[in-house]
Order: sequence, then C-alpha cells, then structure tokens
Amino acid sequence: MLSTLLALLGVFLFVMGIWLVSYYNMKRRRKSYIHEKFGKIPKVKDWNDAVKGFYNIVNDGSGIDDITWNDLSMNEVFQRIAQCDTSAGEEVLYWRLRRNRMSLEERQIFERRVRTWSNDEKEREKIELLLCDIGKGDASYYIPDYLDSIESYVLRSQWIYRVLQILLAASFVAIPILPADRALVPFVAMCSLNMAVYVWFNLKHTLELGLVGTAVSLLRNAKLISGKKGIAELFPELKGALGELRGVIRGERILRIKKENTISGDAAGAVLDYILGVTLCQITTYNKVMKRLIGNMENYLTVYRCIGDLDVAISTASFRKSLLWSCTPEYTGEKKLGMKGMYHPLIKDPVANDLTLERSCLITGSNASGKSTFIKAAAVNAVLAQSINTCAARYFSMPQAEVITSMAVKDDLMAGESYFIREIRYLKRILESLTDERMTICAIDEILRGTNTGERIRASRAILEYLRDKNCIALVATHDKELTELLGDDYLNYHFSEEIGEDDIVFSYKILEGPATSQNAVKLLEFAGFPEEIIEAAQE
Repeated sequence: MLSTLLALLGVFLFVMGIWLVSYYNMKRRRKSYIHEKFGKIPKVKDWNDAVKGFYNIVNDGSGIDDITWNDLSMNEVFQRIAQCDTSAGEEVLYWRLRRNRMSLEERQIFERRVRTWSNDEKEREKIELLLCDIGKGDASYYIPDYLDSIESYVLRSQWIYRVLQILLAASFVAIPILPADRALVPFVAMCSLNMAVYVWFNLKHTLELGLVGTAVSLLRNAKLISGKKGIAELFPELKGALGELRGVIRGERILRIKKENTISGDAAGAVLDYILGVTLCQITTYNKVMKRLIGNMENYLTVYRCIGDLDVAISTASFRKSLLWSCTPEYTGEKKLGMKGMYHPLIKDPVANDLTLERSCLITGSNASGKSTFIKAAAVNAVLAQSINTCAARYFSMPQAEVITSMAVKDDLMAGESYFIREIRYLKRILESLTDERMTICAIDEILRGTNTGERIRASRAILEYLRDKNCIALVATHDKELTELLGDDYLNYHFSEEIGEDDIVFSYKILEGPATSQNAVKLLEFAGFPEEIIEAAQE
C-alpha cells in the first residue's frame, strides 16, 4: 500500500516538474515576444469576423456603416493597428473604429492612457504579460454573446455530478480497508465512470467550458492589473466592478486549464486533464461560476471594456510608433478640414499631402494619378482621429463629424441590381444621413460613372449643388472636367498630375490647385502594348 502511494507521489512530482519547466520557458518566450512586437507593423492575418462580438452587443446603429467600412478597407486598417494581446482588446478596437466618436472627456483620458504606455516600457510590458494570460483563444471572442444569454447555459441535474464525486472519494478511502487483491477495483471503476462522464460532458459543452474559463480568467488577471501603478487613475471604474465580482473568481484556476495541451502532446497537460476528468472538478466548478455570473453582467462588461480599452491604448501607442509620423487631431467648431503631411497608413512608401478645406472640393486628374487614394486617406484619417485620437499626418484638424462614402460600388447580380442602381442607392443614403446637428465628411469617387456622359454631368451637378448647401464637406473625385466649370464658384478645385515620357508615365501623387488639364488614357494603352492600329484610332 505504501509503495502504491509513493509511486503516485512520484508521478505527481514528475508531472509538476515538467509543468514548471514548460511554464518558465513559456514566460521567457512571451516576454521576448512582447518586447519585440511594440512599434512594429503587425503581420497580416486572415480576417476574423469574431472581432465584431462586442460591437454587436453594444451597437446603437450609429457610426460607420458597412458600405463606408468596406469602401475604406477598414478591415485592413484594423489589422494595421491591432497589436492586441486579448480578444477583448480586438473587439473593443473594432467597436471604437465603428463607433467613430469620442467626447472631450473620453479623448483626454484615452490620450493619457496611450502616452502612459508609450513612456513607461517597464510597466507596459508587465501589464502585457497579464493581458497575454487572458489571450485570444477562439472561444474568448464569443464571451459578450455568451454572457448576453448566460441563463440558458446553466447545467441541470447538478446533484448527479456531486454524487459521483462522493463515490470516487469513498472508493479511494476504502483502498486500505478492502482486501489487497480487490482494493483498487472500486476506485478504478469510479475513475473509469467519471472519466466517461467527463469525456461526454466535454463533447457536449466544449464551447461553454472554454468561454466561462476564459471569462473568469479575465477577471483574475484584471484584478492583478488593477493593482499596477497608475491603473486606478486611468481606469477608475475597474476596481469597483471587480469588487462586485469577487465570488466569481473562485475556481478560476480549474476553469482556465487549456485542454488543448493534451492535443498538442503536452504530458503535464494530459495528466491535468485526466485529473479533472476523474474528479469532475471542472464540471461542478463550471456551474458554481455560472450562477455567480448571473446578475453581475453589467459589472462584468465594465471589466471587459476596461481590459479591452487598456489593450487598445497599448496597441495605439505601438501603432503610433510604427508610423512614419503621426499627430493627435485638433477639433474646431468650424466647417473646416485641415491637413499637413497627411498620408494613408496602409501605403508602405506614401506621398504626403497638405490641404485646407472650408467647403467641398472637386478633385480631377488622370487615371492612376492618386485621386481615389487621397480621398480615402482623408476619410480614413478622419475615422482614426475620432476613434483612437491618432492621425497619419503631421497636422490634422476637423470638427466632430460623421464619415460616409460612395466609392467601391459593385453591381449585385443576385439582387438584380445594376451598377448604376447600386450607385444611386449609395448616394441617396449619403443625402439621407446629412443633419444640421453634426457635420458630415463625404468621400465620393467617380460620381455617377455608371451612366452616359450627358446624364451623368446633369445629375452630378444637381447632387453636388444639393450638397453645397448642407452641413457637410464633400471630397469628390471625378474625370468630368465639365463639372469643374459648372461648379467652379461653389466647389474648390484640385487635381493630380503626371509627367509623360517616351516610355513611361511618372506620377507625383501630390495634390495641386485648380482643375486637371492632362489626360493619359491613350498613353497607358500604348505603354501596355496595345496594337498600333488601336492607338492610332484612339489618337484620331
């Protein structure tokens, strides 16, 4: 009997030794990762639609609509910013970008947070270690949706698992009492039965276990974070919300054990998973935590958002460092948009531009000269200004404004809509979004290009004259030089140009005053190697 207990103790100590070595190796790798990634451009990853979770719960219908989001390639902009260590951080960042607004008080505290983590590398890395413990597991992205309907996930017939635990304990206690040749039979039988129940439970409730384990782990690490220097001042609501959730944190270590270790071949993980199976500890702890979470959803979401905002502030600090240059925006009460050294954050070697607008403008220019990129850059920076208080510019000023676009129009064969029908729907939604209360920045690329020239000019003129008298600044890219003449008194005129050589075209990508005077479509055909007869006919 003694030899059996010593053998079990030996196995336990061996497993714990392996676990400790794995744990400290993981910590060392994580510290190196945290240090190296700050201020670097994030690696491109497949888009994860689950980052919309928090936004879907708290969205009130305002902010950036789907068309504008897609027009501005905001998925890519999101990924360019996101250096988050947690799923909560990515979800809150997505929500901030879609929300596209901050009050003065929000802006001030957000800026204090970003500058704190920019200036204090040591404290930032300590906090990021705790954020990495929360992590970005697949299940964690669904926590907001899960908590929104948590009552439906509470287990029924909890007493069955309690009885099985009691029988397991009784069979273990009986080992020294029973005859030696049969002493282990009841214990082994109960281990097998409980393991079968555990496997069945995991197959049926894998997602729920992952969700609640991650949810409670977040609270534990949030509690550790709340004790760090400066957190109480930067996140004053965090400590109070955690105080209301004290009872929920019990049992956290059991729930947050990742069974994926077993799949990956980790010996310590396999043994821990077996122990959880035979004791049914994870199942009974799961139900306790569920009951404690019910009724504390508001406090939990406060903690969730605080952790997300902390992660976003660190990610924003990293984003700023990774840019060629950046600034914080200035806000005015005037109908005025100003920018110096402004560029698009997704372009590797961008050309920066300066522009000041007190009314709407028409931007003309040859193909591929930079019109669309410029108005996208202006719109993207307006979004970044109001969501993370950051602009890819040396100077950027604007009023509080909605941002809406009509750019990447496509026909919809499934809906039976032509290009032109979809385009006028996009434009109509812009007109309907205009209000006197809040200014609107509109970015429109190649207005009404889906119809013939004569009708396009007449209809475009009517729409742009309508926008002229509204509370908006429109940046309109067009090939129609006729519009620059018809609207010359109402719209400012700017253009992009190029230099045409014998063998190529060189674009400056710099915005210039006045309407465009050059054309390059035929030259582009020539440089692309089209047959000579086509080039000659086009020139005639």
